Amino acid sequence: MAQADKTQPEGFDKDKLKRILVPAAAVAGVVVIVALVALVSGGSDRKMSDGSDGSANDPNLKEAAPGVKYRDIKEGVGEPCKLGAEVKYHVTGWVLGGNTIENSREKGGQPRKAGVNGLFPPGLSEGIIGMKQGGVRKVVITPEKGFGPRGTDKVPANSTLVYEVELVEVSPPRNVTTGPGQPMPFDKSNGGTDDPDLKDIGEGLKYRDLKEGTGEPVKPGAQVTIHYTGWTVDGKVFDNSRPRGKPNTWRLGDLVPGWQKGIPGMKPGGVRKLVVPAALAYGDRGQGEDIPPGATLIFEVELVQ
Repeated sequence: MAQADKTQPEGFDKDKLKRILVPAAAVAGVVVIVALVALVSGGSDRKMSDGSDGSANDPNLKEAAPGVKYRDIKEGVGEPCKLGAEVKYHVTGWVLGGNTIENSREKGGQPRKAGVNGLFPPGLSEGIIGMKQGGVRKVVITPEKGFGPRGTDKVPANSTLVYEVELVEVSPPRNVTTGPGQPMPFDKSNGGTDDPDLKDIGEGLKYRDLKEGTGEPVKPGAQVTIHYTGWTVDGKVFDNSRPRGKPNTWRLGDLVPGWQKGIPGMKPGGVRKLVVPAALAYGDRGQGEDIPPGATLIFEVELVQ
């Protein structure tokens, strides 16, 4: 005679358990599917400070530059922010559908201060051009204008980023000059495109070393710390890092192609003149009011390290 199965507790009802577990498993499956769909589609439940759409699919986004889109949440007043301006700003940034990567209001509550060209990642600089003082803007940045395939400790590789920027104060560019030409700031030598000592790198990109540095030459894609001045061929200075009091640190891969190709080979302490054609700078779109479409640009670059 077979003995009764004693492995199940008294009162155990397998059919009742199935009625509980099967629907629960189904619900869990739906949750996972929804999460995956949101991840793949680029969606995000995160909202902007006014409760509006915080996703990359926001239909009201406008293109500021390739890889950078924006929407004004609040219109500011006064003159639009230009290249070379100095700004005070609050910023909150997060990975699309993910964690917060920075929040200036949580760190002492004081607005940050920087030259607009020195903001990082590069897409943030492009995204706030045109903002007015007191304005609030949503900026969406693709990986190419963000932290790319390397990412950071807070940003996974190839992440799309969303920022909300409040422009607290805008100071216009300083040391802006106009004229028929601009000598090199370092040694007052020929600052034009007719410089006979320029060497051709290719694709219309040219350079001349004003001062030879020492140490290991910069390699393509390296991180560099530089001071620089940039102007158009008519002598108009559109940006200058020195009045801001400190050099900028960037990865070469995040900069315009003319710098990506023109800075490798420099040594720390060196100073180089670069003549960058529009195709390797801001192309047919230009950049704000200071760099017209199709502009050839001239730079003096000092490699600090």
